Amino acid sequence: MKRVLLIVSLVMSGAANSQPYASAQLGWAHADFPLGAPFNGYVRDGGLTYGVDAGVGFARVWAAEIGFDGYDSFHGQAIPCPVHTSCAPTATPQSVNQRLYDAFAVRRFTIKDVRLFAKAGYYHAKINTDVPLPDAQFTGSGLALGIGLRWYFTAPWSVSLEATRFDDNVSQIVVGVGWGLGIGERR
Repeated sequence: MKRVLLIVSLVMSGAANSQPYASAQLGWAHADFPLGAPFNGYVRDGGLTYGVDAGVGFARVWAAEIGFDGYDSFHGQAIPCPVHTSCAPTATPQSVNQRLYDAFAVRRFTIKDVRLFAKAGYYHAKINTDVPLPDAQFTGSGLALGIGLRWYFTAPWSVSLEATRFDDNVSQIVVGVGWGLGIGERR
């Protein structure tokens, strides 16, 4: 029973010291990735990105974060051909719409009113193409890495600048406006 009480008190003290935050973002992304069969092509384009991140600082220098990123259409070339079928090798322009969901562990460093951060995590992408084949929608997932800074201009508001790379597929840089508790505990 003493162990249970100790664990509950540790969890409750951690929850009392947690620092929830959220940020809405807008920026630019660049996609560069191959499309295997049945698309037989590539995507290489840039476009607008938008997203939302929410996290909780659970220690002075650590946080956990989840997010969503949406993208303008990325364009590429493809030679659509169903598997085990022979097709004419004619490349056609294709569009790809992508949505990413991500989860990160975030390491934070504070210098006065600015919080620098580095993050590593996992992403899952839902990808839709305009290729007229049954497999025109598919998913991808992998490693995501990011760095950035957040400036707290007045409690509890902040602006941020962040760069993120999703595997070797998509790079993005975004500017965000955020809100967060624990502003007095930034150090």
